[in-house]
Amino acid sequence: MHDGAAPRDRAGGPAGSPGSDPSHAAGPPDLQQVARDWITLWQSELTAAATDREVQETWQTLAALWAGIAGAMIQAMPRGLPDGGRSPPTPGTAAPARAAPADAAPDARDAEIDRLARRLADLERRLADVERASPEHRGNDGGGG
Repeated sequence: MHDGAAPRDRAGGPAGSPGSDPSHAAGPPDLQQVARDWITLWQSELTAAATDREVQETWQTLAALWAGIAGAMIQAMPRGLPDGGRSPPTPGTAAPARAAPADAAPDARDAEIDRLARRLADLERRLADVERASPEHRGNDGGGG
């Protein structure tokens, strides 16, 4: 309902006038309240965007486009170049020699694994010796049976 009169604020003054906003009359704004209002505004905007089918379809389209671009970039990358694809080789030049990769740092677990492997091999030898010496094994060796 519009009666032709100028809009009025809560205090009854014309809307937009310096005295129409109660926050101006009280002095500096309450920053915590401004922050709360700002967060509330953005939460409502994000909630509305999350439930909007058109926004969802737009984001899905953008994600598919980005995935396509990333796939195209990967396909376009050169393969097998000596410098990892940073620059194409020029005709008549050999690839620069590279240093051998450094050995891995020694790990205390490696020594323990080696010790356990030697111990296991020793036990397997001893078990094979026991099996060869057992009477059942000698009776089944060449067999008649």
